[in-house]
Amino acid sequence: MKLEVPDVREVATGMLRVEADFDRKTREISQWVEEHRTYIAQNKQLATSDDTDRHVQILRILLPDLLVRGISGEAGSRVHEELKKHIKEEADLRTDIYQQVLEKARYRWGVPKGMQVIEDVVRIFRDQYGWHWERYFEEAEAEKETNFLSDELLKVKHIGFKVRDLALSSFNENYIANDRHVVRVITRLGFLNYGFELLGDDNLEMGTDPANQKNYLFLHRLALHLSALTGGVYSPSDLDRVFWHFGRSRCRAKPQCGDCPVAEICPTGAGRMGKFR
Repeated sequence: MKLEVPDVREVATGMLRVEADFDRKTREISQWVEEHRTYIAQNKQLATSDDTDRHVQILRILLPDLLVRGISGEAGSRVHEELKKHIKEEADLRTDIYQQVLEKARYRWGVPKGMQVIEDVVRIFRDQYGWHWERYFEEAEAEKETNFLSDELLKVKHIGFKVRDLALSSFNENYIANDRHVVRVITRLGFLNYGFELLGDDNLEMGTDPANQKNYLFLHRLALHLSALTGGVYSPSDLDRVFWHFGRSRCRAKPQCGDCPVAEICPTGAGRMGKFR
């Protein structure tokens, strides 16, 4: 019996035609990937534009993710909608407005805690960066290998790697919020084996628990490595979208190996169907 770790590019390409449901829509995974590519490109353009209110627009993109500690899509959408309604210019960056936004969004983690997060985030970008978004995003890109450990946002109470990376993923394809659906898929595919060569850094520890900081940093570095193994055809963000949608639609807690387009090259799928190579 010979177990082989499949080619990353081959696997991702094989999953693109699968249909996946999200946000009350059904699309092929390729379309979800392309939509996010376009979203990132638009946000990058905004970050370098001359729009006088771009700092408010960018805050409205970042804050819902920085606030949603439990990564709940529904809650994040409510916060996003209330931010759009109540924060339209710099003059709206006030404590009473933050309170109104969070109360109307029914912020589940506590309005005072949420207000403090917003105040700290605004302070960092207004006082330390002077609204120079290019500088912040350039620093994030320059430190992508180490997951931007020097980021001032990580010093804000209740902001950890996962929500910070989720926020950054709207502007940079090298950051993803490691999710249980994605981790489950890459584990079943045997892709953790590609991570052995990454070990040796004291900050990294091979593992699949995103709540563990060393495991999380390993998974971040692994995503960059998997992207490199595709020759750059798929960015970490692309792979994250592919595996996330595939994990929710096909490779669930109980995998549907009999209806999987990559089952024969997947160690788990091949094993379940008795087709080890």
